[in-house]
Amino acid sequence: MITGSMRAFMRKTQDSSMQHTCMIEHYIVAGDGTVSYSAPDMDIPCGFSASGSSANGTTFDAIQVDAQLRLPLDTYVGMKDRVTILTSYGDPIEPLTFEVVKLPESFGPSAIVASLQEVYT
Repeated sequence: MITGSMRAFMRKTQDSSMQHTCMIEHYIVAGDGTVSYSAPDMDIPCGFSASGSSANGTTFDAIQVDAQLRLPLDTYVGMKDRVTILTSYGDPIEPLTFEVVKLPESFGPSAIVASLQEVYT
């Protein structure tokens, strides 16, 4: 069994390994079906890893996954939200924008891990 102090240590360790920052724009669908995104939540610490793999969607679908994103447990993120990576190891980078295509069915004791697909504009 994981105790409260063990969980706190795991979260602290996980948070310290998040070497990127990102912004999250939440997916919104209006009553008339119009899609938009919220004002961004800025400077969220995250861990970013390009993957180029696939994840199971439904029984019949395989979802192309371009990256994995680790976020602190208190971060809100949902399906189809837009995530833009802004910095890497403290340095600004050319922004990379992704859409959340898969969330874990349950969250671990130390972080949220979301699967991302690159958005081309």
